Amino acid sequence: MPHPAASQFSEEEFFHFVQSRDERWELIKGEAIVMAVTTQRHRDIAANVLTSLHTQLRDKRCRPTVANTAISISPGTVRYPDSVVDCGGRVDQCMSAAEPTVVIDVLSPFTCDFDSHRKVLEYRSKVEIASILLIDATNACVLLHYRAAQGWSEGIYGNLDDVISLPEIGARLALSDIYSGLEFAP
Repeated sequence: MPHPAASQFSEEEFFHFVQSRDERWELIKGEAIVMAVTTQRHRDIAANVLTSLHTQLRDKRCRPTVANTAISISPGTVRYPDSVVDCGGRVDQCMSAAEPTVVIDVLSPFTCDFDSHRKVLEYRSKVEIASILLIDATNACVLLHYRAAQGWSEGIYGNLDDVISLPEIGARLALSDIYSGLEFAP
């Protein structure tokens, strides 16, 4: 199937397009954009988060997924966070989360400003999303955006003894688990 010009991708065409690519892509207003490559540290943090959540959510309704799980933000915009906790029904051949409830992004120095502003606003627009975790890859610091009764609130965690509660999925993330095996520069 020939691929339309990048500015003309529908979500269905985009999902077909990414299946034959080695790079990671996102769809932004109909245009396919290649994502920045990640470092080993970035991938270690994402794996630590996935491991912790997978252990806690095993055999429960919600399940953590890896970086290749899409979130359809709006028509023509598809994002790929580092991890998503999906509380919707499982559809084995689907490429996007049915009910993205928790979104986790590990911040890199190159995408930090964009991810912590524009992407957060996009994620907040999804009514299913209850929590957004932005994890600093360089320092032990996690910013939690969470949906509260009066709107969105934030919490910041900066001590390896801190534990982040995620009541919407019945899980907790300890910073010591998130950063397990990693060292920090003085």
